[in-house]
Amino acid sequence: MFEILRSDLGGRIGVLTTNHGRVETPAYVPVLHPVKRDIPASEFRRLGFEMVITNSYLARRGLDGAPDIRDAIGFDGPVMTDSGGYQVLEYGDLDVTPEEIAEYEIAIGSDIAIPLDRPTGYGMPRDAAAEYVRRTLETSRRTLENSPDNGQIWAGPIQGGEHEDLVGMSARSLAGYGFEMLALGSPVEFMESYRYRMLARMIIAAREGMPPGVPLHLFGAGHPLTIPLAVALGCDTFDSASYVLYARQDRYITEDRTRHLAGMRYFSCSCGVCSAYAPQELLQEEPQSRTRLVSLHNLHAISAEVDRTKEAIHEGRLWEYVLKK
Repeated sequence: MFEILRSDLGGRIGVLTTNHGRVETPAYVPVLHPVKRDIPASEFRRLGFEMVITNSYLARRGLDGAPDIRDAIGFDGPVMTDSGGYQVLEYGDLDVTPEEIAEYEIAIGSDIAIPLDRPTGYGMPRDAAAEYVRRTLETSRRTLENSPDNGQIWAGPIQGGEHEDLVGMSARSLAGYGFEMLALGSPVEFMESYRYRMLARMIIAAREGMPPGVPLHLFGAGHPLTIPLAVALGCDTFDSASYVLYARQDRYITEDRTRHLAGMRYFSCSCGVCSAYAPQELLQEEPQSRTRLVSLHNLHAISAEVDRTKEAIHEGRLWEYVLKK
């Protein structure tokens, strides 16, 4: 299922084999809304992305029946599905049970599926966080025990937030249940507030509780500043909708920062969008068109960062590259 080909620090070049194809890691997995899409799914394939992630809770609400998820979103490669944990974090309890979400993820043929968890987020008191971890572990155990042997990969959701002992316990428990892949939840608030030390400690606590041969997914990481650090600490895949969320605000991703189009005079990038437009020309586009174009550039910038990080692993200089970042 997961083969490690080369490593440096905690970073690994590997191959993740799924029911619908192989994915080279480290891999950025773009978030794709199951119903409302600013960019056609075919564009992700053209840009070289081997896997995407979509939300099974939103798909269940917005799609008719339980279609094959690849047909529904128009992507012919591996598809990972989140369970709705982010919606739980934002809005509280959902109108669906963990069993119903798991049954749906099985029915639509997710290549990598995640049980419905209770995200701890940031700032939750330890006692409350411990209860959320307990509930997530119990749901995850039941989901894995009741899942068919159909080649589908279940990724156990690690919770605990800034409480590193809970993160480590969560990772050890999920690995003990037999999950083939784990996913570290609730890091977005840490990254948005630039708490990189705390993020690093979370990843380390999770990784120390896992067997080395089990891949680790990091939720919500999609910026060139974060990717090399996450990979060096042991994250193999990571997802984010940053490419389009930033684009809707005319925010342009570069190697070391995010810039506003209105403050730019030149593009130093050579992607198709930047080669065809100057910043002021892009600003003259209609909002929907501009969002699509800036999203395409942002995807190119994130993909290029992953490639630079992979090259650093191959050359044995990942430490040097992380220090540069």
